[in-house]
Amino acid sequence: MANNINKKGSQVLKVILTLLFMFLFFFTPFTVLNLKEKFVYLNHKNEFTKLKVRVDSIQPIVGTSIGGSSTLYGYDVHYNNPKEKVSLDSPEGDIFIWKQDKDDYRHFFKIYDATPFYLPMNDSIWVWHHKNIPDRYAIENEPSLDTSGFILQIILNIVMLILVLWGVTWQINQWIQIKRRR
Repeated sequence: MANNINKKGSQVLKVILTLLFMFLFFFTPFTVLNLKEKFVYLNHKNEFTKLKVRVDSIQPIVGTSIGGSSTLYGYDVHYNNPKEKVSLDSPEGDIFIWKQDKDDYRHFFKIYDATPFYLPMNDSIWVWHHKNIPDRYAIENEPSLDTSGFILQIILNIVMLILVLWGVTWQINQWIQIKRRR
């Protein structure tokens, strides 16, 4: 009886680990892109300048949920004659969102919700600008580009990539062993 329980527990563990591996494997391209983005921002952090830009348009990012209702995923704020934009992701519509991104969104939404844009007193936002890297939203009293959460993101992304590489090599070795037995 105890042996039977151990087998079931072992099978459940294998299923959980397989699902975790598949999840990590599926998100590997996003992990690599996020890793690259964070490295770029960290390497060029001191090259960003804070600019006040005039907003040309604000475009809500809306999607349809499984139930068919509309869900707000954030805002694209266009400026410089719609050539440039800053995207702000809603913390409610995103599973994985970092504290800095939440704070930026809430700061923007507090201003956006309180008074309509395009009023003379409320027609601009602050951005961290770099000539070759996409701009990021800035808060007026922020002295430099906040990259405090980037190191943790880089570490977590590297751990995910190591787990995926280990899982792929383990699976390839299993296939090789099965082939040798035949």
